[in-house]
Amino acid sequence: MIIIGAGMAGLIAAHHFRARRPVVFEQQDELPNNHEALLRFRSMDVSKTTGINFRKMRVRKSIMFKGTYADRANPFLANMYSLKVTGQVVGRSIWDMEDADRYIAPPDFISQAAAGLSITYGKKLDRRDITAGTENPLISTIPMPAMMHLVGWPHVPEFSYQSIWSAQFEFQSPGVDVAQTIYYPDLEVEYYRASISGRKMIIEFMAEPIGEDGLAKIIESICMDFGIPEPQFAGRPTFKSHRYGKIIGIDEDHRKDFMYHLTREHNIYSLGRFATWRQILLDDVVNDCSVIGKMIGAEDSRSLYNHRLHQARAS
Repeated sequence: MIIIGAGMAGLIAAHHFRARRPVVFEQQDELPNNHEALLRFRSMDVSKTTGINFRKMRVRKSIMFKGTYADRANPFLANMYSLKVTGQVVGRSIWDMEDADRYIAPPDFISQAAAGLSITYGKKLDRRDITAGTENPLISTIPMPAMMHLVGWPHVPEFSYQSIWSAQFEFQSPGVDVAQTIYYPDLEVEYYRASISGRKMIIEFMAEPIGEDGLAKIIESICMDFGIPEPQFAGRPTFKSHRYGKIIGIDEDHRKDFMYHLTREHNIYSLGRFATWRQILLDDVVNDCSVIGKMIGAEDSRSLYNHRLHQARAS
């Protein structure tokens, strides 16, 4: 088995299908550092699949708008937040404000997950690899727009998405150790969400902040919102852009038809948020791997494309 992409979805798949001795192809020359998002899991599925210990924490959330806190969403706040992060009025995670238990991955989750796997770096999938065909199944985490162009799909729709940026830093130990999130629906505020998991804080932006001074003021303001007036940091914040930060769905029939075409014609199975072009959590990737396992060798894989593997989730 070949797995394309050594991101989190690809590494989870490599562990799930370890009995097949998969080889992971990664186009970058080193392990991609693409885990600047908040790694809170709803279950222990990823932990059990990878064999990596997660920490259970109680997550608490709030909303900040014009200097006032709200403990639950309403249509005004939820729709404004949706417009801010997608440009559309659709359901988003701001509606889910209940306290909940979550499982926190360790800071070195990617390197731990990659340990012991067969990963070939500097290997980029091209048209020749696909048209040559393969007897072994191939799991692809390549974004659907790129894959459509790669295989020459004749009807490529418009793929809408919003790029985002994130700033991440750690508080000095043992000063902060909580799991909390604040949403910022205000369109005049650059950032839309800030979260603390243990000692780590992640601030998410719809536009790139201007300079270190601007970022420093934002961090100071957000820490005040969390009731941490004089934070002490361990090192400098890291800042990163994410091209497909917020993806907008395409026509469901078209999406399913393309994935079925990949499986039927090329023995390629799409896995992960970008390859299947739908909003999911990493917890869902474990279930999706199980579905792919059932598809491999099935006489009629078409019926399985109505499974949860191809259902979307708002986040």
